[in-house]
Amino acid sequence: MKEGAAAIFKEAKYEEAITKFEEILELDPINGAFNSTLLLNIAICQVKLGSNEKALPALNKAIKMNKKYAKALVKRGEVYMAMGEYNDAIRDFS
Repeated sequence: MKEGAAAIFKEAKYEEAITKFEEILELDPINGAFNSTLLLNIAICQVKLGSNEKALPALNKAIKMNKKYAKALVKRGEVYMAMGEYNDAIRDFS
């Protein structure tokens, strides 16, 4: 299922990809390591759609599930930078 969602993402069908990634999240809600990657993918889709505000909750959940998830921390830092939240960005980049 994840490969199918990734293929939809590669076609730049971001809203559809978000729906697919969310469906996958429901299959095993306690698998933190795997779900954190799905949440990062959802956040990336939101950023591509220009919705930084919608990306933040997904990134926060990803980091809550995997506190040392560097990719999610960097992406959240980038989102904070785009939103002008520089102190939060610096914290994530650190």
